[in-house]
Amino acid sequence: MNREFHKITLKLKTTLASSGLLLPELSVLVSDSEGDVIYTRLRNRVVDDNILSKPSVQSRQKIWIKLFDRYKFDTEDDFFLHWWNLIAESESYDLAQLATLRWAQFDLLLRFLWNEIYLVRNKMELPVQSQDIIDFIRNIKGAHSGKKFFLDRSENVQIRIAQHFLLLLRECGAAKGKRNKNLVPLPVGKNASRYAVHLAKQELPGSHEILGHWALRWWGGNSSKADEILRQAQLFD
Repeated sequence: MNREFHKITLKLKTTLASSGLLLPELSVLVSDSEGDVIYTRLRNRVVDDNILSKPSVQSRQKIWIKLFDRYKFDTEDDFFLHWWNLIAESESYDLAQLATLRWAQFDLLLRFLWNEIYLVRNKMELPVQSQDIIDFIRNIKGAHSGKKFFLDRSENVQIRIAQHFLLLLRECGAAKGKRNKNLVPLPVGKNASRYAVHLAKQELPGSHEILGHWALRWWGGNSSKADEILRQAQLFD
């Protein structure tokens, strides 16, 4: 595994991208590649060969940048290769969860929102709208860096982040509804759970530590749920 890759500085980003997970584009790229994960070839398939059927060279370059920004196509990285192989055999909410986990590896704002909004949903009145998320974050106790970063954004940016996050929850099976969303127990994707365990074992190699890893707590936030995810993933490997 390329250890240098994991010295990357995780960042809090200004917005969750409006185009979301880009699942149709990601699925086409994975399917078209037929297992080929050479960076330059992947880029050429998108930009030169136009496998995503974009109307201009500029739009092809733009979609490639978006895909790369979310998923970090580092073909020397063990995490990426493991994730890429799982993507090829995933669909529905399992695919969405896999994509979200990969994105959350590099985006601390996404992790903050998921932890504070989804995992503590029992403290929020349902259904949830974007303004409810903003009000909830304002009332969070403590000096969390994610909270400060979020509240330092303009009101319009806060609304966009909240809207995009609710859409992301819906894609992953964690929310139902269009404008008003009810947060529901997240179904555990088979391959998403396998990837979460892979992350936990690589980043926290001590067996007593991995149940505290953020990826294993993605579905429920506690050690018993993390243990359930660990056992489920082991059934498929």
